[in-house]
Amino acid sequence: MQAPRIDLFEWLLHHASTAKYNLAYSNISGLTVEEFTELTSFLLPNTFDLGVNQQYGASELKECLRSLYDCTVNNIVTTTGASEANYLVFSSLLSKGDEFIVEQPGYQPMWLTPEMLGAQRINWPRTFENEFRVDLEALKNLFTKKTKLVVLTNLHNPSGVYTDATTIKAVAEVACDHDAFVLVDEIFLDGAITKKPSSFGLPNVLVTSSATKIYGLGGLHSGWIVAPEEIAMRCQRMKAHTTGASSYVSEIMTARLLKDARDTVMKRFQKQATTNRAILKKWMNQNPDILTWVEPEGGLVCFPKYSLKLPSVDLCKHLFETQKVLVNPGAYFNSEGFIRLSFGCDSEILQNGLEALAIGMQNLSHVRPM
Repeated sequence: MQAPRIDLFEWLLHHASTAKYNLAYSNISGLTVEEFTELTSFLLPNTFDLGVNQQYGASELKECLRSLYDCTVNNIVTTTGASEANYLVFSSLLSKGDEFIVEQPGYQPMWLTPEMLGAQRINWPRTFENEFRVDLEALKNLFTKKTKLVVLTNLHNPSGVYTDATTIKAVAEVACDHDAFVLVDEIFLDGAITKKPSSFGLPNVLVTSSATKIYGLGGLHSGWIVAPEEIAMRCQRMKAHTTGASSYVSEIMTARLLKDARDTVMKRFQKQATTNRAILKKWMNQNPDILTWVEPEGGLVCFPKYSLKLPSVDLCKHLFETQKVLVNPGAYFNSEGFIRLSFGCDSEILQNGLEALAIGMQNLSHVRPM
């Protein structure tokens, strides 16, 4: 088995360090140690044993998650970020020759990873014309006897569109009719403009998430799966073949933040995201000839469309090389004619970056529209 290239990751790794205006990262600015300590009053005691771990996850974190998801600890598998969480789900539910249905445009690992495991991808379009909404009628026609899993993100990555609970339930019911499960990656859900419920609780729905995007704890890299007990057990067994046990220090620090300061940190996120979303919306309204968008319903990313007759990778290379603006090519989300633009950065960087992006796009205005 060979691991496929994840273009998005390599693009970021090669360009982020030299970008003047990084509008590509999808996380809020991280908490400092000082901020974390002020919020939680937590410090590791001098006698703390750094050799300790808990194979089935720190009990402190699992207890926090049990309360947040109204479940039992047996429904929870803690992971090293959402990437491991999704990998454990894919490797536990899919075998070679199985089919999985996945939203498009979408986040590359959500189809590259199961394809690497030998499963076959069935694309489920979410179109710009339909404001990237879930299309239930289209979904119904995609199932076969080989379908084992439906994969989506909520908030949608890359557009930031929210899928309501009624729609998720309808998706789950269609999947249930075909003996399939539904995976909902909720890593951006706590960043919705108004508080939204998790999709966990339906008998064939699994959710994954982490504290890396909204909570400013990307360096701790704590994630989790919440799933029906039988599936959680499968994922826990599979974890013995990946990290075995996640970082105990990271998990107890994540637990303290969720327990003592979750609401405060969410307000921190919303303050920055609301300010930046307003800056971005004003710029979008002033520049409809450059980009058109479906306004996100939270989170930190959007997926605007451009009319230039130019592949998205070439466009993004031009913006980087001429303006030092870093945005992500739509091709890396399987949709040409788009870019993924993030707005979790400092507000001044966002404003200046948008102005530089406009200059870079206008310099290409001689290219005929598609």
